[in-house]
Amino acid sequence: MVKKAIQKILLLILISWSTVSFSQSNNVRGFYLKDVPSWLGNTTQENTILNYAQGNGYTYIIFYDLGSFDWSNSTKKNQLAAFLTKARTTYGMTEMSASGEIYTFFSNYIIPYNNSRTVATEKFNVLNFEFEYWVSSSISSLYCSKYLSPNGYSCDTAGAFAFSWKEFKKIDSLAAANGLISEYYLGWPNRGQMQQVAGRADRILLHAYRPNDVDVYQYSRNRLIDAASLSTQTKIIPIFSSETSFMGPWLATHPITQPYQTYAGYYTSETGTWKSNINLQGYVWFTYSTMPLTTTAAIATITASGPTSFCTGGSVTLTANSGSQYLWSPGGATTRSITVTTSGSYTVRVTNSSGVNATSSAVAVTVSSTMTAPTITASGPTSFCTGGNVTLTSSTAGAYLWSNQATTQSITVSTAGNYTVRATTGGCVATSTATTVSITTTAATPTVTASGSLNICPGRPITLTSSAASGYLWSNGATTRSIVVGSAGTYWVKGYGGPNCFAQSASKVTSLLSAPATPTITPSGSTTLSTSNPSITLTSSTGTTYSWLSGQTTRAITVNSQGSYRVTVTGSNGCAATSSTLLVNANGCTPPAVPTITLSGSNVLTSGQTVTLTSSTAGGYLWSNGATTKSITVSTAGPYSVRAYNAGSCYSTSLTTTIYVVSARLSHPDESVSSTDFTAYPNPASSQISFSFSSATEASAEFRMMDLSGRILESRSIESSVGENRIDMDLTAYARGIYMAALITGNEQKVLKIFVQ
Repeated sequence: MVKKAIQKILLLILISWSTVSFSQSNNVRGFYLKDVPSWLGNTTQENTILNYAQGNGYTYIIFYDLGSFDWSNSTKKNQLAAFLTKARTTYGMTEMSASGEIYTFFSNYIIPYNNSRTVATEKFNVLNFEFEYWVSSSISSLYCSKYLSPNGYSCDTAGAFAFSWKEFKKIDSLAAANGLISEYYLGWPNRGQMQQVAGRADRILLHAYRPNDVDVYQYSRNRLIDAASLSTQTKIIPIFSSETSFMGPWLATHPITQPYQTYAGYYTSETGTWKSNINLQGYVWFTYSTMPLTTTAAIATITASGPTSFCTGGSVTLTANSGSQYLWSPGGATTRSITVTTSGSYTVRVTNSSGVNATSSAVAVTVSSTMTAPTITASGPTSFCTGGNVTLTSSTAGAYLWSNQATTQSITVSTAGNYTVRATTGGCVATSTATTVSITTTAATPTVTASGSLNICPGRPITLTSSAASGYLWSNGATTRSIVVGSAGTYWVKGYGGPNCFAQSASKVTSLLSAPATPTITPSGSTTLSTSNPSITLTSSTGTTYSWLSGQTTRAITVNSQGSYRVTVTGSNGCAATSSTLLVNANGCTPPAVPTITLSGSNVLTSGQTVTLTSSTAGGYLWSNGATTKSITVSTAGPYSVRAYNAGSCYSTSLTTTIYVVSARLSHPDESVSSTDFTAYPNPASSQISFSFSSATEASAEFRMMDLSGRILESRSIESSVGENRIDMDLTAYARGIYMAALITGNEQKVLKIFVQ
């Protein structure tokens, strides 16, 4: 009874602390829960876990290893449903999460499980996505062969992120479609990656693994600032680790609430404006099995120091959770940790300070004399020109011996041959299959693609782009992959594969078309409207097609209202020219000069931003949105123009200024099957950028790159396929600055702000 009273007091303290204002919400207090199949259905072990959760004020449990759960076993699924209900209704848990690393895990198991349950308390309400794309060892040992290579992604950080981002977008849409929360666990993203995730995920678990709380906030501060840079609210939950290499030893003498108190305290002291875009939600611990389990019920768990399957000569240390006495089986050891070198099934009985004991689940240790053959990964093509090279890297092992006698994990090769590596781990040895490296003296012949017609109109240049090579030399002396051409000429490129190893493309011949003469407008008489002259016919000089400022397309138009009139004529070759402005007067007045519009900032806005448009001085004003002031402040996309008045109805009209609003996330998070998603990576970019979008149908689309004035710099016609589509673009011909990328499909247009650095 006394111990239960103490637990209630501790819970009241935790609840009281959770109401302290740090300018954020901290209602989430959670932990990861592993080894589900080993304890699920055991009432004693289930209640031990939940008593610990309730006694320490937790509200959130993340199930970490449901990939090993038998989803075809109805008994097991009923046990899971019963545990979720008990956790919520009896022990006060509010959120229950399933953790996984690919979309199909959630779509094939979690959602069907949820849909099979008729009671809300039996269901998961959070989808936790964990894919450690930033960890090189995870990429090489697991992700490369399991996910990346089979799906055409490179086995490096960039490829792992691209794959994980594709998976998460589908997981996020799945969560939205089923009314669930999408959650992304992040370690060390760069700024562009953090912006993408922050703009998409419902909330982020942000890695803050440190050995104590001294610098736990400073460790993740820059990533908070990166998340805030989108200028939209981002929900963040710092995650701490109680593993022995992090806070495990420190927690023996410090409360579990202290790291978040320290973290929130530093955050509260921040004064930067970025802080308003971050919403701290609480904290999560990894993992339950390594936490100081301060409850009266006895528990027994085993943590392994490394793999439990290894070669002869290796070992693994098994450590029990904290208690007052221990008894291991087999062997009868009474220490908290034992070092195992032989195969077997190991358990431990742990007795707590109250004299209550419990026996752990078994941990199987397997010792063998064979190992999996190592794999070799190449950093690039294994066939290249003389003078080139490629780096070959072995999968991780204890020691390495290459066929060229090198003993490092990676070797750089510049000569032809068949290369193998012999890997040794413990007492096991295995040799890889051979990777063949070949040297050639002839590079692949490059191809040149044009962004538009080779018949160029004045002032409308095109871009010529070479296929990929190690280096480039154009006929005009340029050495970039792409060149901008605005005149007649013959252009080719040499694509290099190495020193003195190149091939020349076929030539592209451009011609410079003649623009039509600048058109003139001839009025039928006086340009002043009056009772005796109520209408005026305006006639353009000859062209093939005509486009008047008023929207008419005939050579001659009849006007009966004062204003500014201009015409653009197109010649038979498709080139255009625009006339000077003709002013038509009315009521004896002379319209003022054509007004100009100036902007207080960029015409590319993010959601929530505004820009002020100001007309040049006139006697009165009428904007296209109905405003009658000299200046207007706008936040929505669209074309804006202004009429400048002298008096009465005497006015002239400005040219149109277009405002763009860039959204980091689609306006409909649930994304119906016919919507188009549009993202760019990396952003900011320097020499290369890739755009991706998904489509539910095969359709025609247009891709454009524009400057901030809306001028089209590059345009491509695209035939999208069902699923994920990709556009790769070379930026070497673009100056440093801000651009806009637009994807136009049917009546839908998506615009991204692109930073070239």
